[in-house]
Order: sequence, then structure tokens, then C-alpha cells
Amino acid sequence: MRNVRQAAVPQVQLVTFQVGGEEFGLDVFSVHEILRYQAVTPVPRAPAFVEGVLDVRGAVVPVVDLRRRFEVAGVAYTDETRIVLVDFAGERLGLVVDSVTEVLRAPETAVSAPPAYIRGLAAEFMRGIVRHDGRLIILMDLERILSSEERIALEAALAPAAGEADAGA
Repeated sequence: MRNVRQAAVPQVQLVTFQVGGEEFGLDVFSVHEILRYQAVTPVPRAPAFVEGVLDVRGAVVPVVDLRRRFEVAGVAYTDETRIVLVDFAGERLGLVVDSVTEVLRAPETAVSAPPAYIRGLAAEFMRGIVRHDGRLIILMDLERILSSEERIALEAALAPAAGEADAGA
């Protein structure tokens, strides 16, 4: 009987990953694919945290280094570094992370609002905190990874790259 009650509790499913020693999570339904890290093509005039673009099966995908975005200094690429492809504003976006930890399920009751005293950069990207097996996982708000101004700057920087891809086809 207990398992039936547990199954009735609404769950959240997260892809968890590490950035600068901290654990973050994204809703599993926003994650399209996880790739091993590979070199990307730099884009001139892109925001500093945009590493460049990647060709993923014929689609040009912008890649944001979350380590730079979160202002984590001096993190090297390793065999564990991954690019998490997510659905972002109707497009694909790659997120460079130190490592992908797991896909987990947690009861919705394990998700709490971020503390009111958290301010600045960290608060911008947080949707909540997930308590799971003694861990605290920062639940990211994917829609806030880029501000509207940053989206416009990224689109402007990518316009020449998209034109080159169209010309080469």
C-alpha cells in the first residue's frame, strides 16, 4: 500500500550536472541531448560567455559556457565536460557543464523557493532548491539563462554565421 501512495505523489524529473563544484538541475523535458565536449567555432562579437557555435546534424547551435556565465574562474575541460543541448525559446542551445551527474526523480515537495536573501548572479538563474538524499540541487530557470538584450546580441552575432551556413548549402 505504501508504494501506491508514493506513486501518487507528483514528481519532478531532473538532469543534474556540476558547474564549478556546485550541483544544478534542469527539467528533464527541456533537455534534448547530452554530448561529449567538442571544440566549437568561435563567433566574433558574441557575449563573453558564448563559446561559439556547433554543427549538430546540420543545425547551427549556439553554445553558452555556464562556467563563464556563472563567473567560475579557471575550470579546465576534462573527459567529463559535456554540452547539454536544451530547448530554449523555440531553438536549440548548448550549455557547457563540468559533468552530467544523473537523471533523478524527486517529489515536488522536495522543491522549495530560493531563499529571499540570495541576490545577484545566482538568484537570476534559480527557480528553486531541490533537497534530495541529503543534497541541495539548484534548480535552474532555463528561460533566464539569457536576458532579452543578450538574446538580441547573440542573434546579431550569429546572423553572419547563419548566412555562411546557408551559402554553403
